[in-house]
Formats: sequence, C-alpha cells, structure tokens
Amino acid sequence: MKTFPFPTTAHAARSLGAAALVLGASLGLASLGLASLGLAAGQDEEAENRLSVVYEGERYFLTRQLDGEELRDLIAGNTLIFLHPQGEEQELHRENGGTINGWKGEESANSGFWQIEEDEVCWTYPAGTHCKPLFYTERENLYGQVPGWYDGPLAFIWEPGDSRGLMERPLRGNAI
Repeated sequence: MKTFPFPTTAHAARSLGAAALVLGASLGLASLGLASLGLAAGQDEEAENRLSVVYEGERYFLTRQLDGEELRDLIAGNTLIFLHPQGEEQELHRENGGTINGWKGEESANSGFWQIEEDEVCWTYPAGTHCKPLFYTERENLYGQVPGWYDGPLAFIWEPGDSRGLMERPLRGNAI
C-alpha cells in the first residue's frame, strides 16, 4: 500500500467526520449539563411556555390534541366536568348530539347540541356556537380545553353516563 506525505480525500473525510462526532458529543454533553442545571433551578423556559392546567393544586402540561375519533369516544354518552375558577360546569353529551349543561349546585340546566367538526368539538347553546380543541395532559383522565374561558387552558375530567344527574334537572333554556 502506498502512503502519501499529505492526507488523501478519504483520510481527510474520516478525520473531519471523527472531529465532528467528538465536537458534537462534547457540545451535547455540555448542553445537557447546562440544561440539567437550568431544570434544577426551575429555569426551563421551554417547559414554562408549554400550555398547562392546574388540578388539585398540581400543574399538568398538555401533551397532545385529541383527534375527531378520540373526541367522539371521550364525549358521546358521557359527562364532562369543566373546572372553572368559580366552580364546576357539568355537561352531559348524549349519543344523539344533545347536551344538558349546568353548574354544580344549580337546580336547572340548559339544553343544546354538540358535534365534532374535524378535530374540534362544537357546542351550540342559546348564546351561540363555539368550537374548541381538547388536549390530553400528563395526568391520566385529565384534559384541557384550549382556549379556556380565562387566561389559559381550562381543565376538565370526564365521567361515564349521566354521572351528575343532569337529565333530572328542569331545563331553563333550549338551543332548538
């Protein structure tokens, strides 16, 4: 095998590739070290900018938007309990597209409609129609509605069937 007093193209490429791997690994380790210091100090800007909800005093980040099929599976025939600052808003989503909505502790409720449009759920009540995407969170069976009614996502949980007895309440309004 003949040797050359100067590096060949193949040798130079191998050397550059090895140098790039060493440099990349060094930078990666250094950034991991800095990132872990930032995380330990509570200064992870990326995490702080992610959407989240608070439930039982703990913060949970939103992880992924539900698609149309997942929305239908979650909602149809079930009650969603939206956790507003002023209390629980309860909403039964009947299989036929009808809804019954009311606040915890109220005697009466409103009726309306729900439907899935692409990857959003749309509710129609006497005040109008609004459509919102729903998201999974880091906590099982806890979800977020975006946008919420306030300055961030609105947390909600679900329960099977008419768990809050909404069908037994007198109706005060009707979207029909």
